[in-house]
Amino acid sequence: MSITKCLWGDLLKSFEVGMENAIIKLGELDKDIENLETIRDPNPNNDALALLLKELNRMKDEFPTNNGEIFKLTIDKAIQKNIFPQTNNIADAFDDILKSRTHEQDFILNELINGFIASKDKAIASNLKGTIIDKMVEAFSTRKDFRIVDHQFYAMFGDPNNPRTKIEEELKDLIQIFGLVAEDLVVEKDIRRSERKVYTFYTFPVQILDILKKKYLVTNPVNGNLSVSKEFDRSVLICLFLANISVNRDKFDQIGGEYTVNGISAIFSLMLVLSFMPSVPVPAKIRDNPVYKKSKLPMSVIPRSWMVQQVIEFIFEPLIKVIAYRVGGIPWCEAIIDTEINKQIHTQIRFLIKDVNKWIVGELVRVDIPLFQDILNQIQITIQTRQTQAEDSP
Repeated sequence: MSITKCLWGDLLKSFEVGMENAIIKLGELDKDIENLETIRDPNPNNDALALLLKELNRMKDEFPTNNGEIFKLTIDKAIQKNIFPQTNNIADAFDDILKSRTHEQDFILNELINGFIASKDKAIASNLKGTIIDKMVEAFSTRKDFRIVDHQFYAMFGDPNNPRTKIEEELKDLIQIFGLVAEDLVVEKDIRRSERKVYTFYTFPVQILDILKKKYLVTNPVNGNLSVSKEFDRSVLICLFLANISVNRDKFDQIGGEYTVNGISAIFSLMLVLSFMPSVPVPAKIRDNPVYKKSKLPMSVIPRSWMVQQVIEFIFEPLIKVIAYRVGGIPWCEAIIDTEINKQIHTQIRFLIKDVNKWIVGELVRVDIPLFQDILNQIQITIQTRQTQAEDSP
């Protein structure tokens, strides 16, 4: 992609065209596409399809206005503030992301990032049962010094069909993506072979260890070794993953290259898409379900019309480039090129929309997590401020 295609104005225009195509496609859908009888409502203010068309039209008109002001504010004040901080200090980034954690937000991020890592898994450990993140949590939890030794990696991810050197190269990529640091231990005379041996250990950066000691690590009073507490889970690794990429966003060789850039941009785009969607009241048959009753969280239904691949795709593709430009500038935007591997990444992330929401009585029910609400609030505040200024102007 040439630099001219990564001009901010061109990206906004591309988003506007995508919205227009999504609106046209949605208007062509069968009016009976909704499968919840209570979703279809003769009142256009309550009808799911009408609500979505209204919201898409508002997005088309409002988002590109004032040089994409809404994009800038929502991406900077919601996404980057909470999960992708703009800082050069990895400890500060990790601490900010850790502090913004909620149970529901963890669930969303876990599913999205696990989905991205899972697609990376195929290149590293096609024979692995479970995700790499889960295996790494297990490895850190079972050792008494909070360090993973290199042979543990080979035991977990080794494949008899691939040479050890191939595994070594792939694991270097994985270590970089997560931001783990290496420590070498030299043993002049190995007990088993009576020869010099170098063991490589991997652990968290020292400045992050100080943060983890407050809640996630336990220090052995005898030898000073670190072990994990029951609070330690895969979300801690995901915080490290996000912190490392946010701090090193301009160093492609340290974050997994274009693959990671496309995956992160697609994840953030999907989060924005979910936040944009208007809330639809939960029908009685779901409200009366025990699963729903036990939850104290606000929820809304995601009608099938919102999930139609062609409609989502019109919005998703230009939005990925908008996100990439905003969080990483022209280098990130230029990495969102139409290669087959990038298309696969985007497709995989888009279909995670079904995994990051709950199924109740056969219907998708969205949990309104604080992060999504922050994004929506920022959009509404910006639009209301703009409307007030327009009314006050002579």
